[in-house]
Amino acid sequence: MRTEAVRDPAETRVPKGRLLGVDAVRALAIVGVFIEHFFASGWLHGGPPDQAPGFLTWLNMQTSSRAMSLFVLLFGLSAALMTGGAAPYAGNERWRARGRLAIRAVVLFVLSLAIDEYGMSVIEYYAVLLLLLLPLTRLRARTLFVLSGIAVPAVTLYAFWVFNSHSDWLRSGAETASGLAIFAHPEQWGEFFKGMVLFGGGFQVAYGLPLALAGMAIGRLDLRAHQVRVRLLYTGFVLATASILGSWIATYPLGGADAIATTPPPGMPWQVLLAMPTDGSLYATSPLGIVLMIGVAMVLLGGLLIALDRPLGRRALWPLAAAGGMAFTWYAAHFAVLKLVPKPYSFVFLATVVAVMLAASVVWRHWRPRGPLEWLVHRATLLVP
Repeated sequence: MRTEAVRDPAETRVPKGRLLGVDAVRALAIVGVFIEHFFASGWLHGGPPDQAPGFLTWLNMQTSSRAMSLFVLLFGLSAALMTGGAAPYAGNERWRARGRLAIRAVVLFVLSLAIDEYGMSVIEYYAVLLLLLLPLTRLRARTLFVLSGIAVPAVTLYAFWVFNSHSDWLRSGAETASGLAIFAHPEQWGEFFKGMVLFGGGFQVAYGLPLALAGMAIGRLDLRAHQVRVRLLYTGFVLATASILGSWIATYPLGGADAIATTPPPGMPWQVLLAMPTDGSLYATSPLGIVLMIGVAMVLLGGLLIALDRPLGRRALWPLAAAGGMAFTWYAAHFAVLKLVPKPYSFVFLATVVAVMLAASVVWRHWRPRGPLEWLVHRATLLVP
């Protein structure tokens, strides 16, 4: 009796040259966003947030800011891949790739403002960051890693200085129109973009800079080479472990937690620079928190790129890779769910949302290679011939 081979699901409508391991990491970032925004305050039924089970509160704290940290690193990685990957484009190819990257950033910015009509999206900040990275797309991996290392203390010290000495700057851009309405108020554009890049919400851009640079550096490596993936796995583990251990020593044995707890707001002691966001630091003032996320991203990328290289891994992890290939669509869709379904949320609801995303992604990707919003962004980039 003839037995037909099991068809590899990753062969169904996947864009040529796409790295499924990167998509899988992107899907994990989306799951992290869901955990943060659909805060599960009960197992079967949602309740008051302050009465949520300890594990669910811990889970939310661990994903708060970190899911978007993973997203912005992947923004940088995608920028590197779109401009040649391990062999950066030169000449006309470089200018074409930069043009397409610029259009991608503009389209993401406009779509993110549209999403703001339903909830507070942060993609517009990363679209601006993508434009700021354009001049750096000719750089090699080593230079980008060095720049990322320099940017970690630079941006966190800048945020620390603003929070302590110029907290009034944090209101920059707060009085401007929100969402697409900003286009109807050109007199507010200067204040809007000042708040977008330097102050207020602009800390999203500053905080994202070292992460995006690290992502670009990773994207300049030969991610199809097994040895590169193994090195990512080991290096990421060392970075993540060292940052966690260093932060724990500074926060608890050396008394950083007491200094943070006894400093009344809006003051901010220097010890926040050695703490994790979950230990009293703000995400924008946590150098070790940024290093942790770079390490975690390396571990996830190395491990999932290896796993999805194997037929069994592709079949088992295809729902994750399928969802990651349409991450922006799901990011936008979850704001509609937040708008339609009122709080509180239960863990069952959160798990259902994740399961629906994975199942719907498999069905959609069987028929189309890209999600709806991904297709729109892709078509826009093709305007550059």
